[in-house]
Amino acid sequence: MTGNELTTLHFSCACNKVTGCANVPTARLPLPLDLCHCNICRHQSGLLCALCFLLPDGTTDWHFEGPIVDYKSSETAMRSFCDHCGANIYFKDSEKPRPHICSGVLKGVDGVLELGKHIFMPAAKDGGLAVWFSDIPAYEGRSSEIKPVEYQKTQRTNSTNDGTTELQAYCQCRGVQFKITKPDKMSYAMSSPWPDLIKPYISESSKNENDAKWWLRANGTKYLAGTCACTSCRLTSGSDIQTWAFIPKSNILQLNGKPLRFDMGTLKQYQSSEGVYREFCSKCGATVFWHCDERPDLFDVSVGLFDAQEGSRVESWLDWWTDRVSFEEEARNKDLVARLTVGMKRWANTRPSLINGKNVQTGKEVENASL
Repeated sequence: MTGNELTTLHFSCACNKVTGCANVPTARLPLPLDLCHCNICRHQSGLLCALCFLLPDGTTDWHFEGPIVDYKSSETAMRSFCDHCGANIYFKDSEKPRPHICSGVLKGVDGVLELGKHIFMPAAKDGGLAVWFSDIPAYEGRSSEIKPVEYQKTQRTNSTNDGTTELQAYCQCRGVQFKITKPDKMSYAMSSPWPDLIKPYISESSKNENDAKWWLRANGTKYLAGTCACTSCRLTSGSDIQTWAFIPKSNILQLNGKPLRFDMGTLKQYQSSEGVYREFCSKCGATVFWHCDERPDLFDVSVGLFDAQEGSRVESWLDWWTDRVSFEEEARNKDLVARLTVGMKRWANTRPSLINGKNVQTGKEVENASL
């Protein structure tokens, strides 16, 4: 190796209408994959955080082709996504000569990426996705020049119902805005097969013979939420890790209280496979919904859109599944998802020990989530 070798990286979205490539110095590999928790990234992607890597010095001939939409998210940043499927492709800071690429659109990651650091983590308030990757550095700003964040401040809080009856959600440009209501009688009215999150399709049947209302948790006071690493979610979001909350359609309303409409605001639909639909914001590119003909009354909602004072995981509304990453067998970045799985289980163990429904430390009764 002379030190001048280049490795060509290839990129594509879910619909393959946007493609691109870049020649990066082989000696610079692997590139650090950073997790950004800032409010702009969260609401513009719809995810708990954005996973991106910066093309390094010495990169040549980077380019993209296809129906790309550019969205100016701040005075210095331009974000680009596919106009057809909504996949986030890259964002370009005017202060840097090269873009940050969204990890999900990279073809092949072996030897190309390594987990880097958390940036702007305090914006998540509760640590967000960072609590599941607490083995990498975390910073208040964008680099190690900013004061590191103490992970002790981001541990599980066992949030319970905070008394609010509505939870607002919006994309970064606010072209898509809606609200969620607490579970009610209608939340039990539909039926649904088991999700891969709970019953891995690779080894179990999705048939829900007992009609379990698996999306309702904590004695019907919260909704189930989880992570997904399936190929389709990766390519349509532009991220290796998608975060979903399972919400009945009847509990998703427009801000004026009227039922959800697929033509509201800047919402745009993409059919990712037969009978499966995804919605995204056509202006800023935020991932919004996933739903299908098999369970039309139960939606997957992108958690990063929620606006809650308690933090981005919204634990007073959501109960996070920590036993499995949905479709982890399809994960393209195996190391990333394996570390996520370990981190979620470690985080789950921070929940206070329960005996007969009571916290053994305080003696107070705790609503323990169960199926």
